[in-house]
Amino acid sequence: MFLGKEIRLKRLLNKKSGRLLAITMDHPITRGVLPGIGDIRSVMKEVVAGEPDAITMHKGIIEKVFPPYASSDISIIMKATSYSIPYHEAYDTPVADVEEAIRLGADAISVGCIMGGPEQAKQLTFLGQMSKAATSAGLPLVAHIYPKGPMIEDSFDAKNLAYCVRAGAELGVDIIKTLWSGSPETFKEVVDSCPAMVALAGGDMGSDLISFLTNTRKALDIGVGGVTYGRFVWQHENPTAVIKALNALINDDYSVDQAIAVYKQAGGR
Repeated sequence: MFLGKEIRLKRLLNKKSGRLLAITMDHPITRGVLPGIGDIRSVMKEVVAGEPDAITMHKGIIEKVFPPYASSDISIIMKATSYSIPYHEAYDTPVADVEEAIRLGADAISVGCIMGGPEQAKQLTFLGQMSKAATSAGLPLVAHIYPKGPMIEDSFDAKNLAYCVRAGAELGVDIIKTLWSGSPETFKEVVDSCPAMVALAGGDMGSDLISFLTNTRKALDIGVGGVTYGRFVWQHENPTAVIKALNALINDDYSVDQAIAVYKQAGGR
């Protein structure tokens, strides 16, 4: 591993646990300006107060909103692709590059890759090219790889998810974000199939805080390396408290009950 990449990975991953707690704030191009993320400066302040390991953002938000927190220990993950619902759901198109990520002080670059669609070949070609470019620049690569193309019958099937994460590992991705299969028994197959770090998306981890934390705990216990959560966190009435609870769960290895206690101590109700 190049020294630059090793240094950035050590900044990105939590020093106590070696895991990753990242908050994704890259949704408006994909899904519109959702509730909770409209006033981006206010929600950024709440997210930063929770002290996650990293925040995933597009380049414009990094430049315009993140500067007040540049001296924090929070790593920047610059998102370099996007898709749009419902216009091109099965294709993540490039919107930034490695040079911009380095210029903005990012510790990693993030791209999406949709599997099981008509553009899968192009998506894999781009992922391979980005892996080469990121490695050459000493920049860790995070890939959001989902089996969501129209040829996929079940996006949560462990075999489909295992294919996604293994494809990412085969192409040199450092951290691969994918969907939760619904149970630790099935998701262990996914984790075991991948020699790279597997991180979870948060959209299907639970409808309330207890189920959300419980599923996260189950995932950690079978070897998941981290999370990159978005909507559940910043649409919550107290994003700071949720992040502090996740920090306790992921990086301090707390139980769900202990994490709930941290949440309440941080002002959560």
